[in-house]
Amino acid sequence: MNTQKERKMIKMRTISMLLILAALLISGCDQAALARGVAPIEPESRDGVAIVYPQESAQFYVGDFVDIQAEVGDASGFSAAVLMVNDAVYRRDTFHSAVKNGELYQPWIPDEEGVFALQIQCETADGGQRASNVVNVYVGVRDEGIEQAPAEEIIEEEAPQEEDEACPIPMATSTGYPFCRSGPGTAYNTITNLQPGQSFPITAVSGSGSWWQIAYNTSGGTCWVWDDLVTICGETDDIPVVSGTEKDAEEAPAEAPAEGTEPDDGGGDDGGPTTGPTTP
Repeated sequence: MNTQKERKMIKMRTISMLLILAALLISGCDQAALARGVAPIEPESRDGVAIVYPQESAQFYVGDFVDIQAEVGDASGFSAAVLMVNDAVYRRDTFHSAVKNGELYQPWIPDEEGVFALQIQCETADGGQRASNVVNVYVGVRDEGIEQAPAEEIIEEEAPQEEDEACPIPMATSTGYPFCRSGPGTAYNTITNLQPGQSFPITAVSGSGSWWQIAYNTSGGTCWVWDDLVTICGETDDIPVVSGTEKDAEEAPAEAPAEGTEPDDGGGDDGGPTTGPTTP
């Protein structure tokens, strides 16, 4: 008799555990469909919308596939997400069911050069709206036709063999990812993009001293780079000065990036930006 009673108790305990496990699985399923989808976040819950990729000041190129990722959470749940690029709607995705907590992915493919402000605005199930942080990124143009010689080749061919002097000829070494332009100013076209740590001989300087002309390849090609994004080594007193050619993007809007995408020009003597992108 006792054995039969014990079996019933064990059976009831097993059924109870199965019911509890099923309830936990159902409550943890928070699904919705976007271009890339929304994945549940466990175990902690989120409140609001936050872009986690890309990061501020990230560098991309025209035609790149940028998968924008955000963490989202709201007690009433989100019903849709809108990707904003420079305050304009780029795409709107509707969820199949309200999402209270998850990771959101929305693709963006830049089609022009410039500075872009990215933001995600999520619509809540109760009719409200919550906006994410704004992330500014920079987009350049890959020019496959321009041959860029490694910095080591230029130094090896042009630097005199003098071990007692660090830079026998003036050299500029890039500290970021600057655009090297056809003239001293942001209004000039981009000739090539430099990489951090590359060094090039200096061939001229702008009248204000804010732009340097460098020999970027061994074929004699030259371009102009902003002073704030390079370090200078060597004596520059004898470098030729080119005056009266500096111009910024505001003075030549036809050559500037599209409206809402240009860097914040600081209005300095040379027309170069004092804030904004690290690649003027």
